[in-house]
Amino acid sequence: MSVCWKDLTEKDNLFATRQSVAELAKNVLHQHVMIISDQVKLDVQANSAAHYTRQTADIEYVCRLLWLAVPAKHVHPEINHLLSQRIIDGTTPDSSEFWQPAKDYDQRVVEMSAIAMALVEAPEIYWQPLTEEQQANLSEWLLSSTYIALPPNNWYWFRVLVLESLSSLGIAVDALNLEFDLQAIDDMRLEQGWYEDGATGVMDYYNPMAFQLYALMYCRWNPESPRKELLLSNALEFAKTYSDWFDVEGRQLAYGRSLNYRFAALALWAELARVNPEHPDIGLWRTLWTQGMNWWANQPISDNNGLLLPGFAYPNLLMSEFYTSSVSPLLAFKAFNALAMEDTHPFWQAEVASLTPTTKPQWVNDRHLQWRNGGSYLLTNASGSNELRECVDKYYKFAYSSAHGFCIDSVRWINQGWAGDNILAFQHPDTLQWYSRPRHIEAYREGEALVSVWSPFNGCNVTTYQSLQTDREVRIHRITSDRDLSFLMTGYCVDEWRGWFSHAAAAPSRIESQKLFSELRLVRGQGQACCYPCAPNTNVVYPHSSVPAISGVINVGDTDIEVHVLAGNI
Repeated sequence: MSVCWKDLTEKDNLFATRQSVAELAKNVLHQHVMIISDQVKLDVQANSAAHYTRQTADIEYVCRLLWLAVPAKHVHPEINHLLSQRIIDGTTPDSSEFWQPAKDYDQRVVEMSAIAMALVEAPEIYWQPLTEEQQANLSEWLLSSTYIALPPNNWYWFRVLVLESLSSLGIAVDALNLEFDLQAIDDMRLEQGWYEDGATGVMDYYNPMAFQLYALMYCRWNPESPRKELLLSNALEFAKTYSDWFDVEGRQLAYGRSLNYRFAALALWAELARVNPEHPDIGLWRTLWTQGMNWWANQPISDNNGLLLPGFAYPNLLMSEFYTSSVSPLLAFKAFNALAMEDTHPFWQAEVASLTPTTKPQWVNDRHLQWRNGGSYLLTNASGSNELRECVDKYYKFAYSSAHGFCIDSVRWINQGWAGDNILAFQHPDTLQWYSRPRHIEAYREGEALVSVWSPFNGCNVTTYQSLQTDREVRIHRITSDRDLSFLMTGYCVDEWRGWFSHAAAAPSRIESQKLFSELRLVRGQGQACCYPCAPNTNVVYPHSSVPAISGVINVGDTDIEVHVLAGNI
């Protein structure tokens, strides 16, 4: 059974004041005291398993609780002392609970970053009370990350935080290796304050919840660093465009991987305020953080004990990645960094106001075109993390939305009468399987249009042009095929259920619910309007949803299809 946090506390506005946030944090942490003290055993693989071992998932549970426990140390000291003891036991070599040193590409390095944070933010609990032997064991365990291979992406920040935290405690670290990691991070920097998460060009939530958040933490820990000015200006520039990923209701754009971490991305707004307490945008940051946290408090994402369940707007293992264990969503606790600021801090004194309901479209590195119109919307031809489950749906759809969500398994069940959103799919004439845009052969900006060149399978090539008019998106597909092919194109999802195989009957390609609408208008080309139900639990926001669609057949040779895509609030 899943519940909302607001139902656990019976309060409507849990994030109105620092005191109300502290009360919630205390209540949530209290649920974990018996587990951490070994009075109740948590089976971290009870609901799901990740690609790493159960022991590593146990480490993950302890460390991800730190993101909440440390900023709440004054309201719940007991769990901090319990967590400290678990860390001592885990880093003592002759202990039966020893966590083992980190190895190449080890999830342990990810979790070490939380311990690094605890050492800097709460040394009076996590370092100073330790004996010399315990301190040596802990530092040696953390230093095991120094020379191992890491994925060449945001993971470099984990080791930077570990080495910086130890250095701040007077522990000798390899300065050359630290500089190598920092330079590798610099090399991933793009224009407008964004980073690409590795060499593939991915631009997603790892910007706010990793690259920018850790950069700001690094600046707080190293006020004399020569990198500080660049990193701070970079974060402020990033915030200008990233703010449009949040809509007027506090919802986040549904896009990319690791959506299990939910409100972890909101930590950026609090961290910006911690580093820039006098900045004129602090009211905006407070608004984005507060509205976002309040929206999440109204979603059924927790069990009765306050443990966050895998999924996005509701529990859903279908959209999880191979690195998602049952405790992985606790990384969302990063957003409780706001508690580290006192009541008198300008962040807590700032007024929470309404966001501008409509913003002008913004280009981001010529890969994203984004805007807010009630909901937050994104057109993209950026690359995806191609090694991940459901990567095509998480990155290669034509558009994404905070209001409408998106579907996984968008093409897998078309023959069974289900379809996902914002796709153009073709049926292979031999296998009868359906294929949509799998990745880009080329992707670029041409004037005010996003252009992607792609192929669903051999013998069919497509060039897609996407641009905006006043109230709609224009999609033009130029298709060259050496065979006749059946096609299906869809618009945004709506939280309105249509019956199984309802697409078999002709219907206007417009769907309305009590709060949303979605419509496709065929302007050029031949096709039949209809509506498809989405397979249950495939939309990350709504367990039941449907999409407007146009289906038909293209002939051998060249075919142009133009559709206008409309979506928004009723």
